[in-house]
Amino acid sequence: MKSLFISIAMVAVLTACGHRASTDSNTEADSLSVDSIEALKVDSIGVERSDSMAGVEVFVDWPVSGSPELTEAIRHYICTELAARPFQEESAKPQFTDNAKQVVSETVKDIYKSLSTSWKEARDEGYGGDMSYSYFQSVFLLESNNRYVTYMTNSEGFMGGAHGFATSSGITFSTKTGRKISYHSEYDAQKETFVLKEQTLFKDTESAQFRKIIKEGVRSYFKEYENVVTDSQLKDMLLGIDNVNNIPLPSNAPFFTKDGLFFSYQQYEIAPYAAGMPSFSVKYDKIRPYLTDEAAELIP
Repeated sequence: MKSLFISIAMVAVLTACGHRASTDSNTEADSLSVDSIEALKVDSIGVERSDSMAGVEVFVDWPVSGSPELTEAIRHYICTELAARPFQEESAKPQFTDNAKQVVSETVKDIYKSLSTSWKEARDEGYGGDMSYSYFQSVFLLESNNRYVTYMTNSEGFMGGAHGFATSSGITFSTKTGRKISYHSEYDAQKETFVLKEQTLFKDTESAQFRKIIKEGVRSYFKEYENVVTDSQLKDMLLGIDNVNNIPLPSNAPFFTKDGLFFSYQQYEIAPYAAGMPSFSVKYDKIRPYLTDEAAELIP
């Protein structure tokens, strides 16, 4: 249902931020523009490479001015995101650098090599059609003010099979300190759930009141398209959830926006592929009691 939103949102944001990329096949192109957004100034950098085997596009909003703590934290975040490979079990080691054009170009080169090699191997083994493989990644500035800076990473691609893949996540930094107001999650095989690490966002995630906020947020996503009123109807929309009163937090931390704290689940995380990425926003006056003091300070 909402899987198309990822593509549409990326096109809209990239256009608004002034991204440009050459459409010449089998070439690389880059573009630079400067956006001044209150506490942060960024260069928008895009690199593209494509031919009949594979197409790769990577765009980033690279911070060029702001407090040293903030710009360094965001640059490390971008480098880490560029090293992620949702189509591989292991990601590349992040290249922490101040050279934005270099890290973006190297990312495109590395991904193109991987995709084109896989495309050739599939044909050599006698399967795969004429469609080229693809990967698109955008790490962009969503919002910036004197309290917080929020970035998003969107990626999507195709490597054969019935359908492509897509991921979307965001992260919020304190403008004053540069600290990530977020959490890191790791999957615990024994508990069969994600365990939160480096928690700076929530002080309470277990109370019945907090869990109700999550449940009603997930319900609101489905109610846009289906008649989901009862808990039984909600459970029928989900995947691997035995108790709708204990829906887990997203593996990627919620992030701050002007409309509230935004929660988003990945494909297959709590619902089937056809359901897209369940997401919802919670107003700050409702979520404030469950935030850490450091997180509450960022509320606009």
